[in-house]
Amino acid sequence: MSENKHVLMIASSLERGFIDKNVIDIAITLKKGGFDVSVISAGGKMVKELKKEGINHYLLPVNSNDFFVVRRNIKKITEIVKLNGIDLIHTFTPHSSFYGFKVSKITKVPYITSFLKIYNKTFWPFTKKRINYLSKGKLVVVPSEYMASFVQVTYKVPNDKIVIVPQWVDTDLFNSHNVSAERIISTASDFRIPEDHFIITTVGKLKKSRGQALLIYAMAKLPPEIRNKMRCVIVGSFKEHKRYKSELENLARKLDVEDIIHIAGETSDIPAFLMLSDVYVATNIEPKASMVTMLEAESLGRPIIASNVGSTPEYVFDDTTCKMFDPKNVDELVDAIVWSLKITEEERAEISQKLSTNVRLNFAKNTIPQKIVNIYKYTLGLK
Repeated sequence: MSENKHVLMIASSLERGFIDKNVIDIAITLKKGGFDVSVISAGGKMVKELKKEGINHYLLPVNSNDFFVVRRNIKKITEIVKLNGIDLIHTFTPHSSFYGFKVSKITKVPYITSFLKIYNKTFWPFTKKRINYLSKGKLVVVPSEYMASFVQVTYKVPNDKIVIVPQWVDTDLFNSHNVSAERIISTASDFRIPEDHFIITTVGKLKKSRGQALLIYAMAKLPPEIRNKMRCVIVGSFKEHKRYKSELENLARKLDVEDIIHIAGETSDIPAFLMLSDVYVATNIEPKASMVTMLEAESLGRPIIASNVGSTPEYVFDDTTCKMFDPKNVDELVDAIVWSLKITEEERAEISQKLSTNVRLNFAKNTIPQKIVNIYKYTLGLK
């Protein structure tokens, strides 16, 4: 048995979502910091990253709601905790936090949670109860001041149980010097982006809460002589929201801007796509706990336009690099787009330097996950 402290992390899955990336980054940081680490999940594409780092992974259907599967999972996780001498459990989703709570009660091993997103309101008692388990950890890690207030008010989490750790960016991956011209040209070709046009981009699932329709309305309000020199590329998964994609396409046709709006699917090269941006726009009309893709665009030095909701102001540098707008006022978004058009080359270079430096100093993957490790040490009495 190792003398190192052993942390068990439980995730619903390990695909490509930002919560899944959190699990991977923290696990690797833990391993490098001398901890023993084990991860439980229902599997996914990112499991191979754990195995590459020599991190133990248990494949369990922890995303299942089947009563008998849940009972078997509780028994199996309890065995894993006892067999490995687990010192601390960390959970990241409603499903995994349910298991963290149950197994912690049985084994007396403390568990903490990362409450990283705002879950949609639901009337289903089972689902509501699962979400509540995210608030029951010994400590609750949140990515913003906004989220801290949210869990205090909505889930009655005491202030002394809340720890704020901002989201982070891989500043090597999202580094303008590391994105080759060939990748940028290839991505421009994939999205049929013409040369010598002003490019507006936004990334996120196609859903009404992300407010992509606002951008279409704003583009239509620009004078024709301006908007005809522009292209707006909206990238995001629409598998679960095909009807909304059709609504956006119909809106673009109705407003006679379908020639300058490109509503695409996903891309495998987000850094290259963002490098095409003359400005990156985040149009959320409902609050978000954090703004990961906006941070990625900032890391690449792209000017930002963002709606003033939720945690967004905490991920904005200043008003010379980012313009904010009220999502209820399309004219403010139009004014922000006009601002971005007027940025000179000298100003653009200065903005790029400010934003990329700020992300490297305050939101970098090589420093922020260590704050989670420090929380572990504190919880385990090692600090």
